[in-house]
This record gives sequence, C-alpha cells and structure tokens, in this order.
Amino acid sequence: MPRFLVLQAARFGDLVQTKRLILSLEQEGEVHLAVDAGLVPLARLLFPGAIVHGLRLHGQPDVCALAENKDVLTLWRELEFQTVYNCNFSELTAALCRIFEPGRVMGYRPAAGGILRSPWARMIFRLSEQRVLAPLNLIDFWGHLAPCPIPAAAVNPPAQAGGQGLGVVLAGRESRRSLPLPLLAQVVHAIFQIKGGPRVHLLGTRAEQPAARRLIRLLPARMQGRVEDLSGKTDWQGLAEAVQGLDALICPDTGIMHLAAHLGTPILAFFLSSAWCHETGPYGEGHLVWQAATQCSPCLESAPCPRGTACLAAFASDSLLRSLAFALQGQTHTEGDVPPGLQIWRSGLDALGGRFSLLAGQDAHAAERLAARAVLQEFLHFSHLEGVQTDQRQRLVPDSEWMLPPWRYA
Repeated sequence: MPRFLVLQAARFGDLVQTKRLILSLEQEGEVHLAVDAGLVPLARLLFPGAIVHGLRLHGQPDVCALAENKDVLTLWRELEFQTVYNCNFSELTAALCRIFEPGRVMGYRPAAGGILRSPWARMIFRLSEQRVLAPLNLIDFWGHLAPCPIPAAAVNPPAQAGGQGLGVVLAGRESRRSLPLPLLAQVVHAIFQIKGGPRVHLLGTRAEQPAARRLIRLLPARMQGRVEDLSGKTDWQGLAEAVQGLDALICPDTGIMHLAAHLGTPILAFFLSSAWCHETGPYGEGHLVWQAATQCSPCLESAPCPRGTACLAAFASDSLLRSLAFALQGQTHTEGDVPPGLQIWRSGLDALGGRFSLLAGQDAHAAERLAARAVLQEFLHFSHLEGVQTDQRQRLVPDSEWMLPPWRYA
C-alpha cells in the first residue's frame, strides 16, 4: 500500500483546511500527518484515519524538544514515503524535507538558494499578487496537490441548523479582522431576535474571557440569561461538541469557523481587513459571508493599516442589521439594502471546488475572477472553457508549464 506524508506546520485553521488533500490521499493509501505537537489531539479528532506525528515547530524548542523532533525524523527515514506533501512555504518545513529524495517532495521542496515551488504553487503565488481577483479557496489549493482529489461535495457536509442555538466566536487571532465588541453585540442581538431567542454560546480561548464578560454586559438584560460563556472552558473535543449542532455560528475568519464548516454547522461570517472569502471563506454549501470590499481590500495582514481600518465603516451602517434579516429569511436584496463597500456572499461548490455567489453589493472584479478560475480548470486538465483570453492564460501559466501534470515539478 502506498504511504504518504502530509506536512502541515501552520495553525488551527490551516490544519482543518488541509482536509481535502488528506481525504483524497486516504483513498489511495496510508496517510501520515505531521503537525505542531500542540495540535496533535485536534489532528486526531479531525482525521481519525491518519497516523499523526507531533513536532516541536513553534517558539524556541529546547534540547528535549529538538531530541523529540530528531526521533520523528529518524522514523520517517524508515517509513519510505512514496510522496511527501509540504503544505507550507517555510524555511523550517523545507529543512525538514531535506531528509527525503527531492523528487518525492510536492508543494514546496528545498533547493539551492531557497525553496522550489511546484508549477501549481507557482501559479497560485502569481494569483496572490492581486488578491482581489483570488478565485481559489485554500482548501482546494492544497486539495489539488493530490493526483486525484475527491469531489468538492465530499469534503464538508452542507450547512444545516441543528437546533442547539447560536455560537459566537469572540475574536480572531488578528484583532483588525474582528468586529469591535459593541458592533458584535448589535449583530448578535439582531440574529438572536430573528432566530426567536435561542441559547447563545460564547466561544474562544482563555484570553477572550474578558471580552466575553464585556460582550454580555453590552447585550440587553433580558437576553443575558440566555448566554453561556464557554471561552477557555473547552478542550478540542469539547469545542467540537459545542460547535456541532448549532443553528448558526457568528464569527470572523478563524479556526473555529473552519471547524464549524467541517461539521456542517451554518456560518454567518464577517470578513474585513486582510480576510478574503474567496481565499479562506467557509467551505461547503450554504454559508453566508458579509465581506468588506473597499478599494484597499483585502490588505496585507502583516502591514499596519494606514486608513484606520476604513473597511469597518460599512459594517457600522444601520443597513447591516437589515441585511441580516433579509439574508437569514431568504429574502431578495435590492439596491440600497447594503451600504457601499459591503458584499454578501453565499458559499457553494463547482467542479473546481468552493466558490461564492454574490447575494448583494457590487463586485467589480467578477469577470476577471471567473476568467482566472477557468484558467485553473484548464491547467488541471479537467475542462476547457471558452471565452478566456490567451493573455490571461499566459499571465498565470507560462507555455512551458501547460503540458505538466500540476502535482509534479518542472
């Protein structure tokens, strides 16, 4: 039986988004998954069919941690993996991959003077130069590293309310990507009323406990008795149990959002700053995203915002709360139902993978994004769509790469 190694050195959300790649490889053979040691319990919960290896990847590993890593690398040499999938453009993971024959490493492999990207990864990096045109979900980027990806519909279940109330993710890792607490309180209250007053569960780490207490104080007194603060009180298993069966999860772009999509919990997401739904939006059928769409969106997460998070202004409009009612009740939006600089998207799937349909707002880049998506489908050799200009194809994929299967190196 073929044996594969998937190396995913990033955080919570990225691990969940490796799902299509892992499930695809499980159809072909034995899958080993390497993650940071702190994520081993989550990895085993998400992917019970995979053999999970923990590495000390973040922070400054001490002598004991480095010895543990050495033991894992020694084991890897003995296992003779047919293919190693390095999901991270990272000097650290590239260094780990030096123990393997170069031709067995897909995605990103070490090379003289740096890291060599596969043709598929090179094309996605070219797309990322204009993120506003991004046509591909991260799950599908990693998923299409596999020679035979499973259908997109087999990745996550469709969104379906489970009758267990509302979940609220208090904040993301980057505060600029989250709604301020006063605005979040208005959103939660509005959805609470639309849904008929269900239980509300606050989710987050121990660090979000002060935010949870403040949010509760900002909610109407008659609602506070319906709120349960679970921040910092769940392990990975408990978090999954809290998310599964919710009627909806209110959240920014976070790992908990991806966990909810993995479980089929309906998502009501609010994306701003560097968060961009076409790249990392909830995967599957039936999720909703309110997306900031100012001229500077999406921005670079690592750079300070010179405009005072101007993309937040659209969320502060009264029409945001009106749009919640329209979207949740399945009503058609008309012009003026959402403020300038805001879009509402509904998640869906096609032959390539996850995609979003615009419900309200203006999308000036729809045609270019569709054309880029068509190029991706051609490159993956499963369709040829008319109407894509030659210069658009050439910009994304040089002639020398068209004849190569995308999972191999040039």
